[in-house]
Order: sequence, then C-alpha cells, then structure tokens
Amino acid sequence: MAFRLQGGICGRIPAGKGCISNQIQASIYIPARKGQCSESEWQPCTAQMCTPSVKPLRQLMSGWRKRVRIERLGKRSDMDETQRAEAVLQAFQAARFRECLALAAPMLVDGQAPGPILLAAAQAYAKLDHLPEAAHFYHRAALALPEAAPLLLTLAARIQSQLRNDSEALRLLRLAQDHGPLTHEALFTLRRILRTQLALEELAALDGIVHQAMLAGEAWAFEGEDPLFHLMWCGDERLNSLVTHMPTGKPFTPESRMARRTRPHRFGERIRVGYLSADVSDQHPTMILFQGVLFAHDPAKFDVRLFCYTEPDLSATDHRFRRDYPNLVDIQALDDDAAEALIRAHELDILVDLKGHTRDSRVDLVNRGLAPVQVAYMGFPGSSHGVDCDYMIGDAIVLRDGSRAFYHELYCRMPDSYQANDCRLRPLPPALSKAEAGLPKDAFVYASFNKVAKITADMASLWAEVLKRTPGSVLWVLCAETVARDNFTNFMVSRGIAADRIIYAGRTEYEAHVARMQAADVALDTFPYTGHTTTSDSLWAGVPVVALKGTNFASRVSESLLSAIGLEALVADTPSAFVDMAVSLYEKPERLAGLRRHLAEQRFIAPLFDTDRFTGHLEIAFEHMVARARAGLPPEAFDVPPLPPRTKPFCLI
Repeated sequence: MAFRLQGGICGRIPAGKGCISNQIQASIYIPARKGQCSESEWQPCTAQMCTPSVKPLRQLMSGWRKRVRIERLGKRSDMDETQRAEAVLQAFQAARFRECLALAAPMLVDGQAPGPILLAAAQAYAKLDHLPEAAHFYHRAALALPEAAPLLLTLAARIQSQLRNDSEALRLLRLAQDHGPLTHEALFTLRRILRTQLALEELAALDGIVHQAMLAGEAWAFEGEDPLFHLMWCGDERLNSLVTHMPTGKPFTPESRMARRTRPHRFGERIRVGYLSADVSDQHPTMILFQGVLFAHDPAKFDVRLFCYTEPDLSATDHRFRRDYPNLVDIQALDDDAAEALIRAHELDILVDLKGHTRDSRVDLVNRGLAPVQVAYMGFPGSSHGVDCDYMIGDAIVLRDGSRAFYHELYCRMPDSYQANDCRLRPLPPALSKAEAGLPKDAFVYASFNKVAKITADMASLWAEVLKRTPGSVLWVLCAETVARDNFTNFMVSRGIAADRIIYAGRTEYEAHVARMQAADVALDTFPYTGHTTTSDSLWAGVPVVALKGTNFASRVSESLLSAIGLEALVADTPSAFVDMAVSLYEKPERLAGLRRHLAEQRFIAPLFDTDRFTGHLEIAFEHMVARARAGLPPEAFDVPPLPPRTKPFCLI
C-alpha cells in the first residue's frame, strides 16, 4: 500500500497478512502544523491538554450509526474479514470517514485489525479532527507494519506534539530512531520538541544538519522547516528568505495579487483600516504592545476595525480590552467564506495582518485580497513567504537597506522604532523586592525572561561565561516546565555553573510579571531571536538589557528598542563584547545605577513608549499608502518622516 506524507516524505506500506489489495493507493493525511506560540511566555497557559487515550470506540460508533444509514454494516455478522476490510478501505477512499470507522469498529475493538485497517482508522480520525485517536492508531499501525514504522511513529509523534503532549511525542520519536535514521519530517518534529525542552546540545547538532542542507541548497530543508522556529536559530537573511514551508494556507500568486490591487474600490473621506488578529487579549504580548494604538487612532481621519478570531481560551484571559474597545468585530466562529463577506462589507482601504507565520494565522483569508492595500506588521519578524502583503512595517534598524532583496513586501520604515508600545493601559506596578520575588536578597541578578525556545547552546554558553566572571551572581530564567528546567540546569552545570545559581520563574499574569521583573539587575538577551515584547517589558520595568547586534529582522529588534530610548550603547558587536558588557555592569554599580536612572527619566520622554507619537507616524504611513492606491499607482517603499521630538513628558501613570 503506497503512501505519501505532505511535505515530501514518501514510503511504501508492504502488502502482508490481512492486506486485501497489494496496491491500494491512499494519501497520508495529517492536519497542517500550526504556527508556533507567541513571542513571550509569561502569560498563563490556558489551553486544554489533550490526552493520548482513545475514546471508547463502541460509544463513538453507536452515535454515528444513528446518523449514517450505511454504517449499519458495522453490525453485520455476515461479512468475513476480507469483505469487511475491503469495505473499510473503499469507504475511506471515497472520503466517507465515519462510515469507514463504523465498518472498522469490530476489528479495531477486538485488536485483530491488520495494518492497513489501522492506518485507515488513523487517517479517518485525522480527517475528522479526532487527533488523540489518530495518534493512537498511527502508533498501532506502526506496530503492525514494521517496514513503515518510522513514518507512522513520526505521524503519531507529530500529532502528540500538536496536542502539546511533548513527552509522549518524544517517546514515539525515540522509537522511530530505533528503526534507523530519522525521516526529514521526524527531524523537524524532534527539533521542535527539543527546542521547547532546552535539550541544547542535541538540538544544536540537529540544527547543524538542517543548516548544512540549506547551505547545500537541498530543497527538503526549505520546504519542511517551520519559518518561525527557523528564526530561533538562524540569523542568515538569505536562508530565511528561502524557507518556503507554510504552516497554514496556500501561497498567493502574481495573478491573485494583481486581481486584488485592481478590484474596483470606493475610497471614502476617512481611511478605513482593518486589523486582523488571533491574539486579542490584554494578557497577550501583541495586545500589550498594541492596544494603546487602537484607542489612539484619530476617529476624524480613520475608521478602524479590529477583526478578531481569538480562540476562547485566550479570550478568557482578557481583563478589560475586549470589553472596552468599541470596534472589535468577532469572526472567530466564521469560516473563510463568511469572514470574507463580513470583512468586505466594511470596504477596507487597508488590511493589516498582525500574524504572518505565527500560531493560528489565517493566511487563506488574507490571500483572498480583502483590501486594495495589505500590510504585514508585528506578528512575524521577517518576510512572510506566500502571504499577500504589499508592505512590511519596520524601521531603519530591523529593515536595513542591504536586506531589501530578501523581502517580497516593500519597506515601510518608521522613525524611532517599528514596535508599538502602550503607555496608556500598560501597568507599571510597584517593584517586588528580591526576597519577595524568591531571589537571594544579596545576589546580583541576571535575568532572561524570553521564551525558552529562543535559548540556544551558543547563547547559554555566553551566559555561563558571564556567571563565571561574576561571583555571587545568579541567573533568573522564565521556564515553567520541569523537563526544560532540568535540561537547562544540566547544561549550565556542564559549563561549570553550580545548579543553585540558576533560579526559575513560572508563568503569571502580566501586572505581577512586571512587578517581579523589577527585582532583576540586568537582563541578558537571547540570540539570534532577540527579545521583542520581552525587551520592551524589561525596559518598561526599568531593567537594562544587554544585547547583541543582529543580522536579520528578528535579531535586530532589541537594538531597535534600545536605540529608541537612548541605550544603543548596550548593543554589543561581538559575543565576547556581550560578555564583557554584562560583566562590567556587575563590576561598576555606579554605571548600572546611571542606566536605571536613565530608564526612569526617559520612560515618558523618549520615543520608545510614546504611544501617540507612534500612532501619528503609523497614520502618516497609512495616508501615504492610500494616496498611492487612490491615484492608481503601485505600492512603493518609503520612510515615514519623523514628528518633532518631545521635550516634556507625554504620559503620566
């Protein structure tokens, strides 16, 4: 029985006992990998964890038989095994998945199902989005079809990973490794799990395999690599631009882009802007940064809507934004057809996609061409392959002149920093003391509150060098999972750092997070995916950030933010300079005190947290984009001219 995995991994399930046909063709199906989690990890984890256990098949089949007439075949006793197997596979090939499972139920329940039937069950469950059951039967099929076991175990592992059962996914991948070299798909899945579990040395070796394949121009590496996780380890803009894997959706075409731009459109007196996001909660990093801009838009010039398809578990974490913002349009329950119709009814001049290749993006909806001007902003720190946006909003630091060839989007460069920051609603609570934050009261505290997936072996080794040169210091790391904590501690111990010098923080709500961050002395950045919301949070909390100069958008964000508050001197040119700078702040307390005073004095004067100034620049950008579209001119790259600098505080809390 031949099979094919989306992403190009192929193999053959051997004919054998119980196989009713030597050459029954079927396509291996698995739901597409979703984009990954958001940039910061402080927020509470609210997603329900699916278990790998299988619901009682008899109970499921009982409900289906009431609705599907032909499923009464499942109860027939006059079918022998061959006839039943033939009927199961015929139903599967005809895409009658419930019928397929009903017919297969007696064989699945008594444990006598041959491999092809187990595979058909796994496929049918996957098609019906019953992912725990699909993973279970892929695993059973692997036991029954040993020659296909590496692929089938990979499929089971990938689903378990999607369900956030990473320990089970890792166990299945280790079983796949017992059968020989990993398939490419297994390699991608294994690396994603190891990244979140901070298995840094093994991960570095596996990333190296993919890196060498990319340098050699091997197509599988670009076609299978998740674009967001790619940025966690690769700062090479040329390679970034060649990654073609799309976690969701199909790429736009030149024809679809031209059809969008030339579609008849009525411009009004006010510019109609629609933002599209799945992250609408004031506890999510995107909205923490951006909510002030939504309230600051000038209603006399701009008619703004926020189209929200946020999942209920994230929406439930919101404190007040969803209640207070009047222009929120909820499309979460709508399919793409209904969502398109609703959005088109608003006759948008500009659609701003706040997702790109990040988790829960709706690429196919964006690519339907919902506005004559479409803009990429905030979500994905780089060019989003296949997503139809005319412009990419950045600044002169993250979008360098020499990088234009690596973007299909045209540059729209903001003054100051590209990153929106809210000074209106963002909390700034009183600082916790070190003791209140669970830290040694006399220790010098280096902190890393970035998402753990950003931590690389190279950067953690630099942190170890910093600790070696600063006796009595500790490293405070935001890491909630026990396995990741154990792996990271072991890594640092292997670099000569005592385990008791590594202190972990768990997740908490945002206001409490900002309160505890202020107990740190210095924040150490990650690389090549630097802090984005996390660096902003640190500077908002008054904690200086030591960063490295970057080589692509994702690795230049900290430099952009530090420059916008007058601390570009904290961006080191080399890894050794990074270590020296972090050590110097330990050795020179007067310099550190001066940096903290600077942050306190500049918080409400420098551009970084000036929400109104940023919104003014954004509106100038929108006016320029619409003026060209209204005149029938194609998009062009441009830089937004800066508004006059502030001389007095712009915001008081």
